[in-house]
Amino acid sequence: MAAQTHGAVDSLLGLLSSAIKDEARLLGGVHGDVQFIKDEMDSMNGFLLHLTKTEGEHDDQLRAWMKQVRDIAYIAEDCIELFVRDLAPPDGGALAFLRHLPVYLWTAPARHRLATKIRELKVRVRDVGERRLRYGVSVPAAPELKRVAKLPGMDESAEEARREAFLQALDKEVAMLHSGGLASEQEEEGAARTESRAIALLPAGLPSEASTICTILNRYYRDDDKLSCSRMFLCALCMYPYVTAQELKSLHSKLEHGAQEPKEQVMTFCYSRLSTQQKSCLQYLMAFLQEKSISRTSMVRRWVAEGLVAREHEMTPEEVGERCFRELVFRGFVRPVHVGDAGTVKSCVMDETIMVFVTNIAKSENFVSELPAHLDRQLKIRKIVLRPRPKQTKVDGWRISIHDLICCDGGGGITSRLPQEDEDDTVVAGDNTAASDANKDPMDELVDFLRSLPELYRLNVLDLGGCKGLKKRHLKNICKVVSLKYLSLRNTDVSRLRPRHIQALRLLETLDLRGTDVPPSDMRRIFLPKLKHLLAGRYIMPASGGDAGMARRMKAAEASLSTVDAPSRIGMMRNMETLCHVNVSKHGNELEGVAKLQQLRKLGVVVAHVNETTAKLLRRVISGGVALRSLSIWVTAEDDGTGTLDISKKESSFFPSNMVLENLNIVGKCSLPPWIVEVKKLTNVTLRETGLKVDDLPSLGRLQGLRCLRLYRDSYTEHALLGFTAEQFIALRVLVIMGDRISSISFAPRAAPMLEKIVWAFRTMDKEKEEPLSGIAHLLRLKAIELRGDLDPSQLSSLKQAVKEHPNRPTLSKDGSIIVESNQIFTRRNEVFEGAGVVDAVTEK
Repeated sequence: MAAQTHGAVDSLLGLLSSAIKDEARLLGGVHGDVQFIKDEMDSMNGFLLHLTKTEGEHDDQLRAWMKQVRDIAYIAEDCIELFVRDLAPPDGGALAFLRHLPVYLWTAPARHRLATKIRELKVRVRDVGERRLRYGVSVPAAPELKRVAKLPGMDESAEEARREAFLQALDKEVAMLHSGGLASEQEEEGAARTESRAIALLPAGLPSEASTICTILNRYYRDDDKLSCSRMFLCALCMYPYVTAQELKSLHSKLEHGAQEPKEQVMTFCYSRLSTQQKSCLQYLMAFLQEKSISRTSMVRRWVAEGLVAREHEMTPEEVGERCFRELVFRGFVRPVHVGDAGTVKSCVMDETIMVFVTNIAKSENFVSELPAHLDRQLKIRKIVLRPRPKQTKVDGWRISIHDLICCDGGGGITSRLPQEDEDDTVVAGDNTAASDANKDPMDELVDFLRSLPELYRLNVLDLGGCKGLKKRHLKNICKVVSLKYLSLRNTDVSRLRPRHIQALRLLETLDLRGTDVPPSDMRRIFLPKLKHLLAGRYIMPASGGDAGMARRMKAAEASLSTVDAPSRIGMMRNMETLCHVNVSKHGNELEGVAKLQQLRKLGVVVAHVNETTAKLLRRVISGGVALRSLSIWVTAEDDGTGTLDISKKESSFFPSNMVLENLNIVGKCSLPPWIVEVKKLTNVTLRETGLKVDDLPSLGRLQGLRCLRLYRDSYTEHALLGFTAEQFIALRVLVIMGDRISSISFAPRAAPMLEKIVWAFRTMDKEKEEPLSGIAHLLRLKAIELRGDLDPSQLSSLKQAVKEHPNRPTLSKDGSIIVESNQIFTRRNEVFEGAGVVDAVTEK
């Protein structure tokens, strides 16, 4: 709890410091109060920083005091931010003040009320400080502990490699124990051997405590249900290599004699090894209890909007959030559900046991029987949003809800005026009967809930994803919540975006319009100065046909894209980091503004008019994108369909070797630029309808960092893929091929030496070839082959035999069913970690 309170106070201190530096914008009396609050909270912060070293040893009196401090910190941060953001006079001299004078006079009552609240906060802060002394709240002695997040001397990439190698080796050791075949009298001996090897995987120093660690593991390795807890324990030790013998003995004692279940004790130990930031992010996952799975990108952006992660050194808040997510996955608190072809986790879930544990932790640290207020409110919002709408009834051509029937004319008839979809007024209030409440439209209920929130409550996140019945009047009321930083309208039936409504959200950082039918022109007139992420686009799936086993995957690979226009003043939205996807007009004027966005990291454009002007402007955007990491180009060519967008020409000041581009996605007739060979960090390439020739494939093969290549429909013009020659695709891990042209694939010796996975969806395979997929014996690291489509029995038999004879014994599956299952026995050649964590190889026996 001390860590959570320290984080809240730390955030407040940053805001107070910024406010005091901008002294000219504060009223005289308010400035003195703010300075006093800062000094007091600064002293409390030092006290809390000391308390974080004794987490878990706090009595109820100390915990109650910490909760009071945290509540004060949250309220104070809201008050100060509201004053500085909305009510303080502008800085810029007399002219700026005169321009602001009408607003200044109009907001005088609000400023007076807020200044009074800040003075009241000053009194409360003083009382909290005196209360600690009055009740003798003291600090327990803090042990000397070295708490580090990673081993010394390791950069981010080496740390990631260390963790990946640890997980791989741990999985292999666990597989040995649970592979079956052990007689009952051999189980004890087998478990002991596996535990010893698992302990040997840990960084240097920890194996000296092997006996205690082995005793703790002894409770779990024999129970599949508790296996995840054992993994969590070992991963915590891997990331916290300085655990002391006293800590381990204390855990062992609690396991033997504690009142809690052993599994809860181990999870508490692992939770205590998380950083303050990681604990806050983990607790926030309770806001996703209504979801079947949690989107990684949405979750990270919500963390940023809620202020749970912040910029660190040269890392953006989103990068810090991604790092935090990877840490939670590694530690076992969240489990991946959907993993992309390139190995990126797209979505995750929390197992029920961990969910219950984190819920209890959140309640305990907030002294409440329910979840903390901000999490509980997010859950209520999602519960309202996901509730089905009342049944609709047609009366004389009108479609109205049961709620409307009850509310109109006292329930005895229908009035002459029925609510319209585009009304600006709020919904007509019905009576307070149970029937009225039960049949109330969810969006009307949401508006009422937002109005009921406390005056000073700062709602940062509003996720309306998947809701139906979102009318203009609802969106108008939602846009009155001016504190919103994250607004998701994904997969809703919203029909219009009114600039005068949306532009009220001056602090909005993320606007998600994916899967909506918002007219393209609606976004053109909207200007949001703080916007960082604009996500738009609705995929239109083709009619399914052919084999049902591969229809869904093929449809996704052949979808067309409908999206919105780029804002006309996009060049003034200097904070923009994600612009995906937007239409490019005939003359490409919006691209001139996009070229000014120096923080742009992800760009997706839809080009319907192919011409040299658009191509030139797009090349300028690419060459000037110093931070651009992901580029997606869709060429729909609505004109005559004969033009090809040429982005191959290089500007004189363009040096591709300096680019940080990692992902490239091209759909349609767009040239594959030869300069991509010079882009060192390009790891993922997806192509569709590009019409590559045989001579184009070697260019891709020379990419030194390419790890995932996806070739979709009509991306390659030949009927046989013969481009995998020696010394090509040296870093490729995943190959995904989906289309109706490629009917055979072959690999030469020393081609794609790192390839681990092949996914091939086809409609027909070359029946004249005995081995349509030939040369797989040269792929020494191959782990899996996934086939989707009709395959001749003789060809399948030949492929099965080739897989069985492969030295790595990869898995072979067809249409989701495993045909040949991997049956590998692994052994570690040497210690996985040496010294500060240098990774050695893990080989197969």
